[in-house]
Amino acid sequence: MSALQPDWFTQNWLDSEYQQYVVMAYLQSVQQQFATDRLYPILPELRCHYESARQFAEGKGSLTAAFPRRMRGITGPPPRIDYVLEVPEDTYLAEIDSMLAFALPRFRQAMADGEQRLADIAGSLTLEPIGLMPLQPQEGYLLLCLPGQSAAQVYHFQLTLYADQVPGGRVVRFAYVESVEQGLGNTAERIKLDLIRRYRHLPNPATFRLASERSYPISETLLPIARQLLAKAVA
Repeated sequence: MSALQPDWFTQNWLDSEYQQYVVMAYLQSVQQQFATDRLYPILPELRCHYESARQFAEGKGSLTAAFPRRMRGITGPPPRIDYVLEVPEDTYLAEIDSMLAFALPRFRQAMADGEQRLADIAGSLTLEPIGLMPLQPQEGYLLLCLPGQSAAQVYHFQLTLYADQVPGGRVVRFAYVESVEQGLGNTAERIKLDLIRRYRHLPNPATFRLASERSYPISETLLPIARQLLAKAVA
């Protein structure tokens, strides 16, 4: 995958054509990841690139507005005073302006594509509690069930303290436990009871089953979405 450096818009600034090529190569790799339903970590990374470029562009505008100006003349009607900057923008900032004007709308469109795909996948998932929920549901198990697979992937989850930078305010950490065959003789309820029997440090764990209509990448898509769904479910 083509990576994009955090400070890409300040590198090789004399060659804006090359920088446009760098941006397009990066966005092409982003779309390739989205096309295979791999949303993480590429979507959060794309958000960071957009925000840093946007903030730089806005900060640069503030810097330009603070330059001293002198009156150039009066035009009209209606009468209007025209000003000119005492300190003209140098080539460096002008080139960065050009690169950001090229990149920002393309970043926005790619983010919209990724967010829509994220919403579509999340909407196709079903998260349901297994058995009675404890009074403190911040720790427990997630049974991940994929179509065409007879085994459920069991993960231990734990919610951390609130974090402002995380959607929903909670961080959910996963640790893989095991793969367990499920069926008529080994339902989700039986799997939960067996986990309680073998892992006694959680006598009444919050347990959820996450079912997917399609097979999606686990690490790059299902678990990151499961973090968000679990944070909402136990809030």
